[in-house]
Amino acid sequence: MARLSLLLTLFAALPAAAGWTWSAEDGYVEDLMTPTPADPRTADEYAAAGAFGTAAQRFRVIATAAKDDPEVLRVALLKMSDAWLAGRFWYEAWAGYEICATYAETHAERRRARRFQVDALILGVEEGASFDWFGTVRGSRWAENQVKDLLNAYAYEDWSVSARLRLAQALLAADRCDHAVLEYEWLLTDYPDSPFAPTARYRKGEALLSQYQGKSYDGEPLENARREFRRYLDENPEGDRVDAARARLKDTDELGAERDWTAYEHYRHLKRWRSALFYLRQVLKRYPGTEFAARAAEELAGVEAEVRALPEQKRSGR
Repeated sequence: MARLSLLLTLFAALPAAAGWTWSAEDGYVEDLMTPTPADPRTADEYAAAGAFGTAAQRFRVIATAAKDDPEVLRVALLKMSDAWLAGRFWYEAWAGYEICATYAETHAERRRARRFQVDALILGVEEGASFDWFGTVRGSRWAENQVKDLLNAYAYEDWSVSARLRLAQALLAADRCDHAVLEYEWLLTDYPDSPFAPTARYRKGEALLSQYQGKSYDGEPLENARREFRRYLDENPEGDRVDAARARLKDTDELGAERDWTAYEHYRHLKRWRSALFYLRQVLKRYPGTEFAARAAEELAGVEAEVRALPEQKRSGR
């Protein structure tokens, strides 16, 4: 391990210290304070210049040449995989980290490979289809299944909960809102005291709101989103997303009021005054601060008069 640590230091000290820097712990990190190489020649220089695809290919050559030196081999494989990930080649990164895990000599090395493999798969969930080395299509659902297996296997790592949150966000970005809701719910159920729980609560509300398809469709996602934003505000009065949650809650109120107003107009058109009055009062009771509540207040007296004018049997609903 002492030799491996020395090699990691030496690799990091090569001309890669411009543009992007590399460390065994964090992989490639952009360094905006240093210029990129003008004429990249080595694998490290290509990585420093942000040419991660070329860098990864060169690190693969180094790894192949170092097959008789396991420690150099492991460093080259790590840098290759990190370059694939930094370049957003998610499937290649996943496959590279799989090899890294195979060659790992310590639990720490294996954990590091799995942690970044999770990052690669989350990127795959968001970006979708890629081709493996045999031409097989690997897509968002495949990546989701793979990352869930890894997160279940490494459920107690310090990075696992934050990875679950990023997985849910990737699912939301991929328009797979139903799966995102399940991931947020899983995090909230299993880790209610996590520092990530407030964010999960707010984003669960966003995911539910994204499921709402309009006043002509199922209103349950809208009601569920409304409940989540209210709960976020109740549980996190000083939270980072208080203003955003209030704005989202106002959005859900306007959309909910629009649904009930549409129902009111439908029954008013049919002259079914009791049903019309019910929805008019719903707007006033549940959504008092909305545009539709102001309109409902103007209509209320006239609709109540229509109900009073009904024969006793129709007025009582018999």
